Amino acid sequence: MRDLLAFTGLFSIFIVTLIIRVKSVKRSLLTGFLVVISAILSYSQYNTFAVNPSFKYFASPGFVNISELNAAIGTEDSITGNAKYYFGLTNVFGYQINRNFFGGAGTGCFIYENTLLVPVYLEYKYSMYLMGITPFLYTDAGALIDPTDFYDESKIFINPGAGVSRTLSPRLEINFSAGFMVQSRSSLSRVTYINFKLGISYRKNAFRYFMPHNIYPE
Repeated sequence: MRDLLAFTGLFSIFIVTLIIRVKSVKRSLLTGFLVVISAILSYSQYNTFAVNPSFKYFASPGFVNISELNAAIGTEDSITGNAKYYFGLTNVFGYQINRNFFGGAGTGCFIYENTLLVPVYLEYKYSMYLMGITPFLYTDAGALIDPTDFYDESKIFINPGAGVSRTLSPRLEINFSAGFMVQSRSSLSRVTYINFKLGISYRKNAFRYFMPHNIYPE
């Protein structure tokens, strides 16, 4: 319980810091979005047949597919354009290496004010197991490809962040995360965003019960 309270406090500070960085005009929309997400995660309660990945349960090695809705708000004005917002869909396919570490490759589609970019990236995630939720830290890094002008408009990005997940069934999880994304072609074209992801994870192997002989729950 002490660990859960500590993580909740740190995650709250992280979210508040992100809100402060966003311009005041956008704060009400951002705050409302966070309230809706909090309600969704709170509503996702376990029943007696669902797996609770805390203390007794942990992720089994195996393939994992993560599909997510993405939305972001620009944190500063930029002469390069396409710096106000973006939204889109992404999908990451990867492997749960052990109890804590996940690695995968992802792609998708981001829609900006005036263009469309295709992200191609690697994702690394470290998960912890607390009572009722699974907090995690992640880092995405890769390229944003412009299909209409590959050489002049494509760019690179890095996106560290933090989030939480809760199980819906032994193989399904709902997850929410917030992060800070930096996109750039050069030092003059750098743009930054506060980004949010809401998604569903599907695991080939169910959560494993922490017992001798690696017994799986029914």
